[in-house]
Amino acid sequence: MTERLAALLHAEADHVPVPPPPASDVLVAGRAARRRRTTGRLAAGGAVLAVAAIGVGAATLGGDPAQRPGPPVASAPPDDDVGAAFALGDTVWLRGGAVSARLPETVQALYPTSAGLLVRTNRNGDSDGGAPFHFSLVTEDGTVRDLGLTLGEVVPSTDPAEPYLAFADVEQGQIEAVVVDVRSGEEAARVDVPGDFTWGGWEAPPVALSGDDVYVGTDGPTQIVDWRTGTTTTSTVLTESGAPAVTGGRVVGAQGRTHTVRDAQTGEVLLSVQGPRFAYLTLSPDGRWAKVVDQDAPSGFDVYSVADGTHVSFPGQAWDSGWTTDGTLFSITKGGLETCEAATAQCTTTPLPDGFAPGKNDLVRVLGATYES
Repeated sequence: MTERLAALLHAEADHVPVPPPPASDVLVAGRAARRRRTTGRLAAGGAVLAVAAIGVGAATLGGDPAQRPGPPVASAPPDDDVGAAFALGDTVWLRGGAVSARLPETVQALYPTSAGLLVRTNRNGDSDGGAPFHFSLVTEDGTVRDLGLTLGEVVPSTDPAEPYLAFADVEQGQIEAVVVDVRSGEEAARVDVPGDFTWGGWEAPPVALSGDDVYVGTDGPTQIVDWRTGTTTTSTVLTESGAPAVTGGRVVGAQGRTHTVRDAQTGEVLLSVQGPRFAYLTLSPDGRWAKVVDQDAPSGFDVYSVADGTHVSFPGQAWDSGWTTDGTLFSITKGGLETCEAATAQCTTTPLPDGFAPGKNDLVRVLGATYES
């Protein structure tokens, strides 16, 4: 009971269910398919959506468009991990359901940050064509802070180790990479990016935030913006005219039956896995773990350590499992909330929280997955 069509709209495009075509092709195809449908709820199907990347959102954000990066700002140490986070309607649950918070609109996407859970909302929860989108930060104690930020059809990104949201804007034909501090809602940087953007149907290029770098998917080569210094370089690792899919400084790829995790800056192969031709890898939010997703497999999947290549096997379907920001797998089952250690496959099940009662065809937003009940 997952949302196959929504997986095509995975804005950061971690998931490439092929022998992998360019991620941009998958994204564009997904958006085209959506626009051929009548407006309504997302369709049911069977692939997981990495919510850190469900973005379809152009900015109406205050501040001087000519603003340039200020002095380097040290990243805040991570708050207590929000744990297993999921949402239904206008309510989000953190820490496995121990804490809940209500938002002023329907929750549409969840983004992990070091300052708490960034929640994107809109009128009805639709993704494509759902703008305007609004953003609130939910801290681990359930406090909700409205960022005062409205985005249209762009693809934003966060890094779970950083307290920032990144997205692209286009002002009079000039692409700009924008970074917002989610603790205050203020712009931390706005940097000009060379190139043009015409593909995908968004108002500005899709981006991926990893540490100090914002990867921007222009018409040509992916541009890497060091937002603290304002310098821009051209990627020799990521594909041209594609949606950047950088997680923890790493990217996934495949050639035939060989699936790889590479360093996004150097291209060094960090992990190589032989698997089914039509499988693909997805990364945990911190980039430490790689999950093998084989949509032809009725149950069972492997999770690999990127550091040393060791792996363990899990029961169930790979696309039904979300991630906490510290790399723990979790899924919502009929028996409750199942949480599993990626290194050992040891799992525990706890009851779902009171008030969490999805109806037929309701969407459950999960950090790392989206379900349809």
